[in-house]
This record gives sequence, structure tokens and C-alpha cells, in this order.
Amino acid sequence: MTRVLLLVGLLFAVPVEPPQPSSYEVVIHGGRIVDGSGNPWYQGDVGIRDGRIARIGRIDPGEGRIAIDASRKVVAPGFIDIHTHSEIALLVDGTAQSHVRQGVTLDVLGESGSVGPLGGAALEEFRYQAKRGFGYDGVDWTDIDGYFEKLERQGVSINVAAEVAPQQVRRVVMGYQDRAARPDELSRMKALVEGAMKDGAVGMCAAFEGPRVYQHPEEWVEIAKVVARYGGYYESHIGTEGYNLIDEIQAVLEIAEKARIPVHISHLKIRGRSLWGKIGPALELIERARDRGLDVTANQYPYTAMMHPWFALFPA
Repeated sequence: MTRVLLLVGLLFAVPVEPPQPSSYEVVIHGGRIVDGSGNPWYQGDVGIRDGRIARIGRIDPGEGRIAIDASRKVVAPGFIDIHTHSEIALLVDGTAQSHVRQGVTLDVLGESGSVGPLGGAALEEFRYQAKRGFGYDGVDWTDIDGYFEKLERQGVSINVAAEVAPQQVRRVVMGYQDRAARPDELSRMKALVEGAMKDGAVGMCAAFEGPRVYQHPEEWVEIAKVVARYGGYYESHIGTEGYNLIDEIQAVLEIAEKARIPVHISHLKIRGRSLWGKIGPALELIERARDRGLDVTANQYPYTAMMHPWFALFPA
């Protein structure tokens, strides 16, 4: 009995080294790293400290407070969804699980309708869509800055960027009047767009809803010039499902050339067997524009089916 008590006493008498702080908050080890640079994947570990990637290489999993085994998995930077309609969804549920569970960490808002500026018919329409689509009746802001203040107060799990929509700006100033803007109206549109860019908008986005969207292309050019001054880009959403694809791309390139603004075309697509083979000339248009110095990019989505309002099935 005495020997046992003595042994216990000796154990307590031995000085114990305090635990060393971990080098990293998280170590993701054993994964195939695809870093977004265009290089092939490579095996490696990732150490995260203070919420940022601190090291990529060979790291002992024990150096992290949390160790994640990524064997037989791909480790990549967060994906950027360049074209979403999550404005209200992020306010309803800031966890953004439909994004983060697919690896998306940056959402770009604003295709054809944006979180600001809002006013007049545009504000009424935005509130209606928020209520109808999400049961949300908390639209109490009128500019991009106000939206982001509200989003930050509520909390959100991903990064968010916003574009400004010229079509919406037109509704703020002119309602649904189908005519060219007067000089004073165009000046107000440009001022609203400038305010949106100062609030942090990354660019502008307009959507084709038929040939009449660009009935007054000079307005789009003047707005694009404002966006370009603040380092923004122009995203154009193709809307005729391929039936007027060449006309749409030509209109986009004309604005790009006159405003000297980078352009991204969303999304190259053709609908129906009768249009098969039409994508080649569209790609040639883009390539020729790039050859003459325009900054033009495009994407294609892999949908095998689509969801659209009924009006999309009828001629413009």
C-alpha cells in the first residue's frame, strides 16, 4: 500500500510540459489540391490560421486544433457563382446552405433586377416578388449600401457581391413608359448607377427578354460608361434561348466597344433541335471581338431542363 501511494506521489511530482499551442486552427490533409491556377491537381495539405490559408505543403495533422482527412477528395478554393437570384433568399436564411454545400463561397447578385437602387415602380415590384416568392416583407432599403447593412446585421455565411441592373434603374426613373429617356431622365439614371458603384457594385447586368430590351441602346452605352469609370464590367444575360443569339451577341459587343468595358455573356445556349449547329457562328463572333482587343468572356450552363415563366414560350 505504501509503495502504491509513493508511486502516485512521484507521478504528481514530475513536472508536466504545458500543451503547445497548435500551429493552425485547421489542417486539411491528404487531399488532391486544385488551386484554380489551371495547373493539374497535386497531393498536399492546407493549414488555416486566423481564418486564412497560411500554408500549402506537407503539414503534420497534429499541428492543427482540428484535422480534416481529405483522402480521396478534392480540396479547392471556394467557387464563385457569378449569376444568382439570392437577394431575398440570403435574408431569409443567411446560412446559405444550398451554396456552401456545393462549395460556393461567393455569390454575385443582380441579374436584370438588383438590390439597389430601388424606388417607384422598381421598389413596388421588388417588394411584390419578395413577398410572393419568399413570404418576406422586410424590404426597407433603397440602395445597395442599405441592403448590405441589413445582410450584415442578420449574418450570412458566404461572401456576397452585387451588380446594378440598368433595366431596374430605368423603372426607378421612368416606371414602365416605353419611350426613349429624356436627357434629364438619362442624367438621373447615370447618377443612380454612379451611386450604386460607389456603394460597392462590381458591375452592371442586363437581361434580354426579347429584341425590345435594347430598343434604346444609347442608354445602355451611357450607363456602361459610368460603370467602366469605376472599374466595373458588363454582364449580359442571353434571353432568347438561341433564336436571336447572333443579334444578342452583336448588341453586347457594340456596347462593349463604345463604352470600352469588359463584358461577360451569360449564358451561351440554344434550345431545340432546330437550332443545332448555330453556336459555331456565335463563338466566332466572340473570338473575333477578342482578337481585336475587346475583353469578352462567356459561359455555358449544362442544364438538360429549364424552369421558366410561360411567357418565355411565346414570340416576343
